[in-house]
Amino acid sequence: MDLMSNPFFSFVLIVIGFGFLIFVHELGHFLVAKMVGIKTTQFAIGFGHSLLTWRKGLGFRSGTTEPEYEKLLAEGADPATLGETEYRLNYIPLGGYVKMLGQEDMDPTAQSSDPRAFNNKSISARFAVISAGVIMNVIFGMIFFVIAFMSGVKFPPAIVGAIAPGSPAATSYAQGHGDDPAYLGLRVDDRITHIDGKEIDDMMDIKYATILARGGSALELSVEREDEARPLTYLIEPEENNDHGLLWIGIDVPTSLEVGKVFEDSEIDTAGVRKGMFITAVNEQAVGTFGKYSRAVAEAQGREVVVTFTDLKSGDAVDVNVSAIPKLIRQDDTPDNPDNLMGLVPPVQIAAVMDKSPAQDAGVEPGDVVVSVEGLTWPDLAAFQQAVKDAQDKAISLTVLRGGEEVTLEAVTPKKGRIGVAIASATDSPFVSHALADSPAQGNSPIVRGSRLISANGEAIDSWGDLQRILGGLNAVDGGAELVLDYELNLADSPREQATIRLTAEDIEQIANAGWIAPLPDGMPMMTLQESVVGDDPVEAMALGLTKTHQFITQTYMTLVRLTQGTVPADKLSGPVGIVHQGTIIAERGWEYLLYFLGLISINLAVINFLPIPITDGGQAVFLAAEKVKGSPVSVKVQTAATLVGLALLGCVFLFVTYNDILRLVGPS
Repeated sequence: MDLMSNPFFSFVLIVIGFGFLIFVHELGHFLVAKMVGIKTTQFAIGFGHSLLTWRKGLGFRSGTTEPEYEKLLAEGADPATLGETEYRLNYIPLGGYVKMLGQEDMDPTAQSSDPRAFNNKSISARFAVISAGVIMNVIFGMIFFVIAFMSGVKFPPAIVGAIAPGSPAATSYAQGHGDDPAYLGLRVDDRITHIDGKEIDDMMDIKYATILARGGSALELSVEREDEARPLTYLIEPEENNDHGLLWIGIDVPTSLEVGKVFEDSEIDTAGVRKGMFITAVNEQAVGTFGKYSRAVAEAQGREVVVTFTDLKSGDAVDVNVSAIPKLIRQDDTPDNPDNLMGLVPPVQIAAVMDKSPAQDAGVEPGDVVVSVEGLTWPDLAAFQQAVKDAQDKAISLTVLRGGEEVTLEAVTPKKGRIGVAIASATDSPFVSHALADSPAQGNSPIVRGSRLISANGEAIDSWGDLQRILGGLNAVDGGAELVLDYELNLADSPREQATIRLTAEDIEQIANAGWIAPLPDGMPMMTLQESVVGDDPVEAMALGLTKTHQFITQTYMTLVRLTQGTVPADKLSGPVGIVHQGTIIAERGWEYLLYFLGLISINLAVINFLPIPITDGGQAVFLAAEKVKGSPVSVKVQTAATLVGLALLGCVFLFVTYNDILRLVGPS
């Protein structure tokens, strides 16, 4: 077993790595302090009381050696035989410090008349000591990058993996192909090669270019697409993402054909699909990318296709049946314009139920179609979400359709406006939530809530996929078409009705663009597609590390800016717990990722530590600059006040981000 893939071992490595970064930072302060002749009394890793100490002439001790050291000096011991510095490992491993005579971060009054005291050294000497820590972090960050990128670090390439509906990437036309549906929006498998003329290597480059875009201006994307002889050009204007508040264009990282996980006791688990297998064919036709797989499934328009999973080592293959899901029509993301066909809106279905949630306690099961929630019959997605949100923490009634029978469940009591379910449109059933006002479906014959579709133009309808496929085959004649729809009303004795729906040429064009979504069996996750980024020599490896660090720091800076503007929720910030958690996940991928992550953290520690915030190295540098300008040290009163404010600020931020990290790890109650 690869030790790096063990979460506990990776966690230990990350903790050790953090300890090492702290060690080299404090070592920088310590070495330069010694070089300029400052007396250092302690060199410590961690805070609080000492767990283990060592001093020249005394050796190792449990607890501090200070009393014993002072006693020996008082008794006339030769100072040359005793070390003036106590090396400490303290109980709280969340930092470290070097204690110098005449310098206390937390006590600006701790000055000394000793010529070897920090406060009696020149400004240049003190600045050298203060800056030495961040310099050491930069040096070791570069060392980590050289080692990591000489071996190669994998990143998601600049290939489109998914496109958010209604996003800028989905609604922009390629230049020279305006109003041509074939060129509306980016496609899965498109490779972005340049943005505004600058070469793009991976998805981080795209994210970096996007978040730095000027508001209201479009980015020029050069895109390579299969079957296109020349690159396409898209002018895409980024917009603010509602989730993280930063600018984006609406694309996600590419997906590989490798199975990332198989859920226990799922249908594909029973069929024999295993983690590490690859999708190799659809209906016996080879597929080489996830985009080709998606298109092959979608082209069947909801009909079942056979997807082949292959173990590339043993050659074992497993076939699984998959059907595309109708994408329906979406004008925008507002509740007034839900997914629909001809104005018909599907009801809501329970896609998943969270463990130990209110929904699970009430007996809700995946696959349930919601018949009513708190008196609202056959709600759509938005209506269901609003009903649960409006209930606050009050119990609500819930009736579902399960196995063709209506089941009234126990009352569900939401927690913080949620009941612990994932929902989706119930497209695998023929039921209708409602018909939109002023839509083609809202004609002379009313289609009431909960009506069941039977047929369209004589073809049977068992799902919304059947309806979308039938509509997709309509041809406009004399500017439009007619559809004869048979349906069963949700009334006593289930009376049957027939409606003739008249569709305009525009309606037919919208339906033709409705599209299909290629799902994965049982929702199994696939591995992210990644390509190795390798430096040909140490200089190039270092340059790659600096580029990634610059992008990382820029993203952090932009997040803080958006935070102050109110567009990024404060609960998106992470602290030490979250960083260690993410670092553990990254370290599981291999030692080169561990070194790359530690390199990023090391240089970011240097940048953050040199910000002009009191009690950081940068804050101390500001005091030295002020002393240089005014010709005398900043008053102790001012330093003390600034230190207390800085400590309070950092303490509050630390507690807040740690709370966020823990909440993300354990989930809301």
